[in-house]
Amino acid sequence: MSGILGYLACCRGRNNDSRLIKNVKEGTRPEINVSADELFPRPIIVSHLKAIFQPAKNQSRYYTVCGEPGTGKTTLIKLALKEVGRGVVYVDVPPFVNDFGETFGEAINFAFEEDVSLNNQLRRKLSGTNNESDEPKWVRALITFQLAAKAYNVKYDIPAVIVYDNVDRLDPKTIRILQNSAKDNADSQTYIALFVSSEGSVLKIMEGNSSSYSRAFGPIEIGDLTKEESIEYLVSKHKIKEEAATNEFLAGQSFKVIKQAILNITEKKLLRAQICPKQKYHKVACRIINSLLTNKELKYIKYLQFFDNDEEADEVLEKNVFAYHPGKNIITFQSQSVELYIKTEADDFGVKLIDTTPADEDNYAYAIIQEEYLPITKEPSHQHSSNLKSPRENY
Repeated sequence: MSGILGYLACCRGRNNDSRLIKNVKEGTRPEINVSADELFPRPIIVSHLKAIFQPAKNQSRYYTVCGEPGTGKTTLIKLALKEVGRGVVYVDVPPFVNDFGETFGEAINFAFEEDVSLNNQLRRKLSGTNNESDEPKWVRALITFQLAAKAYNVKYDIPAVIVYDNVDRLDPKTIRILQNSAKDNADSQTYIALFVSSEGSVLKIMEGNSSSYSRAFGPIEIGDLTKEESIEYLVSKHKIKEEAATNEFLAGQSFKVIKQAILNITEKKLLRAQICPKQKYHKVACRIINSLLTNKELKYIKYLQFFDNDEEADEVLEKNVFAYHPGKNIITFQSQSVELYIKTEADDFGVKLIDTTPADEDNYAYAIIQEEYLPITKEPSHQHSSNLKSPRENY
C-alpha cells in the first residue's frame, strides 16, 4: 500500500512541478483596468520596466519601485508585462493581507493541498483531522515559487522574475523575509524580484536589512506626468487644443472655478498636516517652506533637523504636502498646487516673495492638469492614502 502511495505521490509531484514551471514560463498578463481613452503609456518608463522583466542570465540584483499613490505604477507595470509576459509572475498584495498566501498561490497556479504527501493526506482522513501546515500559506507559496524558478532557470538558462505589487500592505517581518529570499536568489541568479510600493516606509525597512539591501538596484521612482506629458495627453486623448489645455477652459469648467477648487483642496491638505497658522507644525513648516522656495529642494537629513524627533517628521511627510524622493534623498513640495497655494497665502507662512510670477496663470494651468487629470495612468486604487514616508537611514 505504501509503495503504491509513494508511486502516486511521485507522479503527482512531477505533474505539479511541470505545471508550475509552465506557469512561470508563460508568465502573468494581468488585466489593465484603464480604458484606452484614459491610458497614457509613458513609453520610456515602460521600456525600462521591460528591460527588468527580461534579465540577462547572469543578473544578480533585485529592484525596488516607488511613487506616490496615483502616479500609475501598477498600470505601467501591467503594460510592460503585457508586452513581455514570459518568465514573469505578478503578485498583487491584497488589501486584506491575510489573503496574501492565497493570492500568491493563485499567481503561480499552486493548490496548497498539493504540497502535502498522499501518505499525510491519508493519515488525516483516517484520523479525522484536517490540520493545515504550520507554515503560513505565503511561505509555502514562496518556497514553491523558488523551486519552480530554479527548474525554470535550469531549463531556459535565465532567471525568472517575480513582481510584488503594493508590498507596503505587508508587515515588516514579511517584507524582510521576501527581501532575504530576493537577495539569496539574486546571488544564485535563480530569480529577480521587483518590489513596488507607495510608501517610503518599505524602503526604510529594506535599507535597515543592510546585508540583503546590498543586492538592491534603485530605488526607481515613478513620479507625476511632466508638463509636456500632461499637455500631450490632453491634446491626443481628449482632443483639446493645445492653447486650451494651458489656458482658459478644462473639463468644461472656467479657469477661475477650477483654480479656486484646487486651492480649496490644497488648503484641506495643509490643515490635515497641521501646518496652517496656529496649528501644531506651523512654525517648523514655515522654515521648511521658505527653504524649499529658495532652493527648490531640501536634503532629507536637513528636513529631519527641523523637527524634535523623527516621528513628527514622518507624520508631516505622510500628509501629502511634502514629498520624499528616495533616488536623490531629497524633499520637495508634493505638487505644483501646494507651492502655488503657499505663494497665494504667502503672509500666512512668512514667505517673502522675491519673484511673484510663479503664481501666474501658466503655473496654475499646469497644477490643474496635474490635479484634474491624474487618473490617466491610474487604476482603481487599493493603496494606502498616505504619501511616501521617509526611508530613514541611521543618521
